[in-house]
Amino acid sequence: MKESLFNYRFEYENQKYIFNTNNNGLIQINNDIFTEEEREYLRVNRFWIDDNEDEIALLEREINHNIQKRQKELELTIALTNYCNFSCVYCYQNKNEKLMTTEVANMIIEKIDRILNDNIFEGINIHYFGGEPLLNIPVLIYLDENIKKITDKIGIVYKAFLTTNGSMLSKELLQKVKFSSIQLTFDGLEKTHDRLRVSDHFHFKEEIELIENIMNFSQAKVLLRTNICKENKDEIIALHKYIFEKFGNERIEINPNRTIKYHQDDSFEMLSVQEYAEVAYQIKLLWSEQKGKFELPVPRSTPCKFPYGNAYAISPEGYCTFCSGSMDQEKKYFFDVDIENKKMFSVRKECKKCNILPLCLGGCIIQYNLRAGACTYEKYELKNILISYIKHIS
Repeated sequence: MKESLFNYRFEYENQKYIFNTNNNGLIQINNDIFTEEEREYLRVNRFWIDDNEDEIALLEREINHNIQKRQKELELTIALTNYCNFSCVYCYQNKNEKLMTTEVANMIIEKIDRILNDNIFEGINIHYFGGEPLLNIPVLIYLDENIKKITDKIGIVYKAFLTTNGSMLSKELLQKVKFSSIQLTFDGLEKTHDRLRVSDHFHFKEEIELIENIMNFSQAKVLLRTNICKENKDEIIALHKYIFEKFGNERIEINPNRTIKYHQDDSFEMLSVQEYAEVAYQIKLLWSEQKGKFELPVPRSTPCKFPYGNAYAISPEGYCTFCSGSMDQEKKYFFDVDIENKKMFSVRKECKKCNILPLCLGGCIIQYNLRAGACTYEKYELKNILISYIKHIS
């Protein structure tokens, strides 16, 4: 028998603990001498494994099985345009004024109809994206109405999601399109936010008012995205507290992100993964306080759905791309994509000895390729997270 690669050992208040990142198990131990009953428990729960077992190979087989098996939902991110009426300092997209046409929309609708009628999926999630998608409202409404007709006829669930800067989101659109959630970005408190999200007509105060409209004129949740960099990291907790105090947490969800430099001349300073981890941990504490519960990190059953699952990003021209962060890597039309042909997952060499691997499965491929750091924040804050969990359950 040998100890699992995925065991994370730590001490707290003179007690020894082991957390296994692959089985989500946390145990307290007195020493490393175990009774037969304890050894059997450790073996059954995979804290200890057979000497000849290759945990990395086993993890790869399990993940690839999950990738290949029937999935419940088809995920499509549809960029209605790459153009935007903002000039955010961290934007990665190559902006042009092309709008998705109804001809391209019809091609997407036809493909969706064909896929859903094969009874592979129980639902479909459409993420309306850009650029700024609301620069092309007519095609958004056209897609929404036609996809809803298909799903109503077949009897499966359709959910619409919107990522927007908010400047063109009207009460009328909120009432017409039944968005499940709307992602809005706040990049700090008022002065910092307005400096990083460059716009001449829609600022922090207007975006706060927009949240009120969303609450009043729709059932949508607000996905609060924060792009965290050196310029705003000291304001992020205060920003979250302000939002929660004003709107509560019932219809607010959080989506903190480390702001990545896609261009060397981007006018902000990127945090290291470790620097970001400190802020992300504080956000987790605040969110747990809001929700009244503290949860352990959970191992991932699949990697990013874009390269490995049933998630596809579609450009305004109808090309199926790797993901919304790489719209320039166009390969083929979505209409021609074989959704049954899925990429196989393998662990990168440098990740094979990492005991945090099940929590991130290698992280974001784009960030890795940019050499921006792809590790999950738990790698640096896991002990603090586990101690917070122990305090919570005590």
